[in-house]
Amino acid sequence: MINIWFSEWKTFTRQRSFYAFLLLWIAIFSLLFLLQKNNSGISDFTNITATIVTILLYLLPLFMTINGSFSIANELENGQWRLLCTYPLSTASYLGGKFLGMLTSQLILFTLSYGLSMLFGLLTGASLSVLWLMRIYLFSLLLIFAFLLAGIVFGTFVKTKWQAFTISVIAWFFGIMIWPTALITVLGLIPYPLIESSMKLSMFLNPAEFFRVFLLIRWDSGAVFGQSYDSLVRLFESGAGIMLLIVYLAVYFLLLFAIAAINLERRRMT
Repeated sequence: MINIWFSEWKTFTRQRSFYAFLLLWIAIFSLLFLLQKNNSGISDFTNITATIVTILLYLLPLFMTINGSFSIANELENGQWRLLCTYPLSTASYLGGKFLGMLTSQLILFTLSYGLSMLFGLLTGASLSVLWLMRIYLFSLLLIFAFLLAGIVFGTFVKTKWQAFTISVIAWFFGIMIWPTALITVLGLIPYPLIESSMKLSMFLNPAEFFRVFLLIRWDSGAVFGQSYDSLVRLFESGAGIMLLIVYLAVYFLLLFAIAAINLERRRMT
C-alpha cells in the first residue's frame, strides 16, 4: 500500500495540472480575501463567507470526483490494473494506497494555495480572523475527503476515462447543482407529516449538504433553517455534534470503501 501511495503522489505532483490548480486556488482565494481589505475584520457568516462557501461547494466536489474516478479508470483502461493483479497485492491495499496518495496530494495542494492566498491577503491589508479561516479550511478538507472517495467508487464502475468523466459530472450535477430542486420535488410527493423527518434524513444522504448544514450551525447561523431544525441545531452546537461528524465520516468511508473494494474484486475475478 505504501508503494501505491508513493507512486500516486509522484504521478500527481509531476503533472502540469497540479501547478495549474495551485495557481487557480491562489487566484480565487486572493481575490476573495481582497474583497475584505476595506473592512475592519471578518469573523461571522457574512456575504463574502457565503460566496466562498458556495464556490468551494461547486468546485471542490467536481474536481475531486473527476480526479478520483480518473485515477482508477486510467489504470483499468491502459491495462495497468491487470498487471497489478499478477502481484501479491490485495484490492483493499490497492484502493487504500490510491486514496491516501490522492488525498495527500490534494490536501498539500489546497493547503499550500490557501496559505499563500491568506498570506497575500494579510500583506495587502485584509483583516482575517483565525477562527474564520480555520472553519473555511475545515469545510474544504471535508469536501476533499468525501468526494475524492466518491470519485474512486465511480472509477471502479467504468472502463474508460470518458465514462468516468461522464458519471462524475452527472453525480456532481445531481448532488450539488440540482439537489435542492430535486429534494423539493420528492418531498412534495410524500405525506405532510413525514416531510420534516425526510428533510433531515436527506441531509445525511448527501455529504455536501451535511457539511454545509454543520458549518452554518457551528457558525451560529442555524436560525436560517427554521424551527423544524431546532433539535438538529442544538445537537450540532453541542459537543455531541463533533462526535456525530466523526461517526458520519467513519461510516461514509467504510461504506464507500467497501463498495469500491467489492466491485474491483469482482472485476478482478472476471
